[in-house]
Amino acid sequence: MDRLDIRIVDILQRRGDLTHAELAEAVGSTPSTCLRRVRSLQKAGILTRNVFLADGAKLGRGLRAIITVTTKDYDLARRAAFAKSVGAEPAISYAYGVTGDLDAILIGNFRDMVEYQATCDRLFDGDKNITRYTTHFISETYKDDPAIPCDPALSGG
Repeated sequence: MDRLDIRIVDILQRRGDLTHAELAEAVGSTPSTCLRRVRSLQKAGILTRNVFLADGAKLGRGLRAIITVTTKDYDLARRAAFAKSVGAEPAISYAYGVTGDLDAILIGNFRDMVEYQATCDRLFDGDKNITRYTTHFISETYKDDPAIPCDPALSGG
C-alpha cells in the first residue's frame, strides 16, 4: 500500500457513499485512478464491505448491551455450535471469541428487556456448556467509530 491507498482507505471508512469523482477530489487524484485503486483494495481484502451504519435508537433498538460469556469447555465443536446459534440471533450485531478469563463477547441492540431476556434464554439457558454470562448495558457512549486507523508507515514513510 502506498500513501494514496492509505488515504483512500481512511476516507472510505468514514464516507463509503462517495462517488469516485468525490473520492478523487478528497485524495487529490483522478476518478479513474480511484476506481482502479478501490477495486484493487477490494480484491486484496483490505476494503471488505460498504455499509451504512444505522442509529439503533431511531430504529426502536435503543437498549444496547455487551454480554460476556464463560463456558465449561471451549473446543472447536462447541465454539462452532455457539457461533452458529449466535449467528442466528438478529439482535446480536457483533460476536467475538476472545482470550483470557472469558470465552466470548457479544454486542446486541434490543427493543426492550423482554427481547433481551428472550435472546439470552435462547442462547444460554439450554446450553449446558455455558457456565456464566454477564450483561453490561450501555448507558453512555464516549466513542463509537468503526474506522480502523490507517498507519502512514504502511506506505514506507
